[in-house]
Amino acid sequence: ACPYSRHTVVVAGLRVMIVEDEPLYRELLEVGVISRIRGATVVGSFGTAEAALESAAHLQPDVLLTDIDLGAGMNGVSLGIEARRRTSVRGVVLLSNLALPTVLSTLPPDLRGGWSYLLKTSVSDVGQVGRAMASAESGEVLVDEYLVAQLVAQPNTPIDRLTPRQVEVLSGMARGWSNRRIAEELTLTTRTVEAIISSIITNLDLREGEDGINPRVS
Repeated sequence: ACPYSRHTVVVAGLRVMIVEDEPLYRELLEVGVISRIRGATVVGSFGTAEAALESAAHLQPDVLLTDIDLGAGMNGVSLGIEARRRTSVRGVVLLSNLALPTVLSTLPPDLRGGWSYLLKTSVSDVGQVGRAMASAESGEVLVDEYLVAQLVAQPNTPIDRLTPRQVEVLSGMARGWSNRRIAEELTLTTRTVEAIISSIITNLDLREGEDGINPRVS
């Protein structure tokens, strides 16, 4: 079963390409997940990165939904980088059996935004998959909600400078929530959330650099 989450996501005209080397899981993604997200259309489904990259030019997908481990050949991260640079793909959702979202920190500086990282076990949450695709397509970064919930701040890091409320808001941002959603979850006004995010950006010393990356993405 693939139930919608409480906050159902509707994506308008989002063209999705699926890359997964396991045929049954690839079918699950197409039939059991993407088909249940209103506005999303699968324009191609492939078992190898090479085949997907070759077809992306004429299929013109907006978002790539790909397993990181694709067996022999190019992996999902390399595929995402090449697709972002050479095709119409604006966002990449990485799927993995491993809880290693730090792979996002290894991306090229010019491609920091527009990525989501989900555990393969989380695709039953259709709402989260929809949010992951929408966030990636819009240039933001989203990490699997389960992984966000498991994170424990290490001592002596910039996170220590944040208040508990700021950490709550930052957690919502990492989940790909909009300011309005964060406000609803924390029973705050949208204006208050905006002010807290501004303080987070200041406390973490995040500024828009020469590469044009939005501080919220950083």
